[in-house]
Amino acid sequence: MTTTAKVLGRHLARLTDGETGPRSQWIWWQVDKLTAIDGIELGPPQVNPETGNPDYSIFPGLLVAEDVVIPAGALGYRDAAVESYAQFARLREAGVIPHGVRFQASIPTPYAVVVAWAAGESQRRLWQPYKDALFAEVAAIQEAIPATDLAIQWDVAVEIGALEGVFQPIDELRSFDRVVDELVACLEQVEPPAQRGLHLCYGDYKHRHFKAPTDLGLLVRLTNAVAARATFDFVHMPVDRDHGRAPEYFAALRDLQLDGAELALGVIDYENAAARVDELVAAADTAGRPYLVATECGMARLGERGEAVTLAELLSQHARVAVPVR
Repeated sequence: MTTTAKVLGRHLARLTDGETGPRSQWIWWQVDKLTAIDGIELGPPQVNPETGNPDYSIFPGLLVAEDVVIPAGALGYRDAAVESYAQFARLREAGVIPHGVRFQASIPTPYAVVVAWAAGESQRRLWQPYKDALFAEVAAIQEAIPATDLAIQWDVAVEIGALEGVFQPIDELRSFDRVVDELVACLEQVEPPAQRGLHLCYGDYKHRHFKAPTDLGLLVRLTNAVAARATFDFVHMPVDRDHGRAPEYFAALRDLQLDGAELALGVIDYENAAARVDELVAAADTAGRPYLVATECGMARLGERGEAVTLAELLSQHARVAVPVR
């Protein structure tokens, strides 16, 4: 938080804690949280043979008993948010974080955890208990953090994988319409004036997508369907570092219906290649609409493929290409 505030300053609207420590691999930490609960244990790994990326082909698998009960607070998201917000508030009081910046809690959708880590009947048994438990923690976050200080971003990746045929949800979770229903339900858990956001994603495990998007068509279609039924304040879409250098990648943005919400595009290359960033920005500009700048996914796990890139360097790329703050 200190580094981000120092480099970006008044460019910032929302600030996360970076999801450090056990949360650094997104939803992987939920495996340990869930297997600590009676009735949930680690089973045979899940195999996803349809993925074009072998890193996504084998995942942990959970075995879930009937009528499993997830205790209040067992998932850890409420506690993590409250602890980080306390640090955020101290930094703001010290003048490190500008006033007006919101604290952002990034939360995976129930769909993400259940579909990624369970299959078949276990997925069906885990679905409602996990959804109820996660929504309860989101409510608890809002009870603990002032709404005018808060933004909650829902992380949407496994849904995209399911729609692209990579992940295997049970039949009742498989359709486009059901994905829209569940995203609307997630957004409705956040009560204004807390901000609502969507982070749409094709995965970032080892800085690779589970399937490289060739354009933004699916994400625009999904966003429009959700926006027709629920309000939100911002949506992020990834920009593939290869395909995103072509204007055609962004053509679907001309049909995007946001009704005042902000669009963020992942034009900041995770390898900190300035020339590539400039190509991605130039291609994105052809869509003719304003956007916030972002990385393809997050900025965590730097160096996990051997890249010699620092957080400050990536943030400096953001500042370099962002519209100057006046």
